[in-house]
Amino acid sequence: RKPLNPAAQDFSAERMMKTVSFLSGDDLKGRALGSRELDRAAEYIRQQFREAGLMPAGDARESYFQTWEVDDQAGQRKVFKNIVGVIPGRKPEWASQSIVVGAHYDHLGSSVAQDGKEEIYHGADDNASGVAVLLELARVMGGKPSPDRSVVFVAFTGEEDGRKGSRYYLADQQRYGKHHILGMVNIDTVGRLRNNKLLILGAGSAREWEHIVRGAGHVSGIEVDLVSEELDSSDQKSFQEAGIPAVQFFSGAHVDYHRPTDTAEKIDAEGLVKVASVAKGVIEYLADRQNPLTASITPEMTESEPKKERKVSFGIIPDFAYQGQGCRVAGVVQGSQAENAGLREGDIVIGINAQVINKLRDFSDFLKTVNPGDSLSIIFLREGKQMTAEGTVVQRQ
Repeated sequence: RKPLNPAAQDFSAERMMKTVSFLSGDDLKGRALGSRELDRAAEYIRQQFREAGLMPAGDARESYFQTWEVDDQAGQRKVFKNIVGVIPGRKPEWASQSIVVGAHYDHLGSSVAQDGKEEIYHGADDNASGVAVLLELARVMGGKPSPDRSVVFVAFTGEEDGRKGSRYYLADQQRYGKHHILGMVNIDTVGRLRNNKLLILGAGSAREWEHIVRGAGHVSGIEVDLVSEELDSSDQKSFQEAGIPAVQFFSGAHVDYHRPTDTAEKIDAEGLVKVASVAKGVIEYLADRQNPLTASITPEMTESEPKKERKVSFGIIPDFAYQGQGCRVAGVVQGSQAENAGLREGDIVIGINAQVINKLRDFSDFLKTVNPGDSLSIIFLREGKQMTAEGTVVQRQ
């Protein structure tokens, strides 16, 4: 493997870990929507954008906040905030064009465990890690000469609630509107890279992504693996629905996803530097690229309700990089229904009940059709032998 590009020395693992530790600390109680703790996180990010030298690009000309209100299912009004800062492009003829770099800063808050104690969903990987890389990119790129095209940095809220922040950004942003966005880079759950390849989700949204991302990975000395299959995974999907080429940087799924055990000490600090190095190369290329990307998607965004969300969990950690037939199991959550059913790493799910599972998307879509308590009959391959497991799904956290 090539050594890390010297430009990676611009990035500070210590600074990024400081951000991860703050956002995922007990004091912020999991950054739930509508909470004072989430407002504290928003103010922290605003201050970091200001110190990085980003120009404010929120609702008002001097504000970093893009703010709106939503009534929740209980009829309570909640205030939502995206934080938006920009490095203005230097080419006047491209003044309205932009590259969007995003990460979501909200998480799941806390709940009361069976023993009566508060359980905090810290969200160190999901997605304090992404915000840490976003802020570090803002610091490093904000101190360099301006690119040809504007680079807009957005800390989105409401990703855990149907991607509300990214949807609102696209519907409301005036100065850097959606019709002039060349591409979007979403940094979500990038804290567990270690010796694995950096996964790029949504690489099928434009013909050029493979060339761009592999090139940036080669220069940085980082291995990347492109996942072309479209999944309803994170904020890049909102941009794809608007017809904008968009990808997610992702270090892989793990058993701590959406659990209180997603904590800061499990984050790979040097991995954050590697992710930032690749992201910087991609962003700089896009900002100076002469021609638009060749999008392979069409606008789907409408005023209708968001697509059906998954309500259940079974405990399978999917292998996002697997390209074969079926859905490969990268791991199972301890104590989950999947573990109780006997599934383990390396198994390949090829059917559930009467549904054939040809790919990960089929598995994800099927789980959106069932409710907590429903029974599943899992057909899977283990070392080439077809086997069956029985289990039920439970309420998703």
